[in-house]
Amino acid sequence: MAIAANLGFPRIGLNRELKKALESYWNGKQSENDLLAAAAALRRENWKIQQDVGIQHIPSNDFSLYDHVLDTAAMVGAIPARFKCANGKIGIC
Repeated sequence: MAIAANLGFPRIGLNRELKKALESYWNGKQSENDLLAAAAALRRENWKIQQDVGIQHIPSNDFSLYDHVLDTAAMVGAIPARFKCANGKIGIC
């Protein structure tokens, strides 16, 4: 039996759902909760697509709303103070 694995999967969605959700959030047409719900739905759909084609080792924790390198920089605190949110936390500002 062959073992199928995937090292990464495009996170934007089949019809660019992530791009549309982000732009809608940035334009103030959608709330943060709406954006996060769209992202969660997209992750579920991406996992299902991979499962349906027989991928046995599906990657997880590889999703980013915008930029995975920026996410890592924020995670380790490597963001200049001028870019931080008013509350001192880095997140969706």
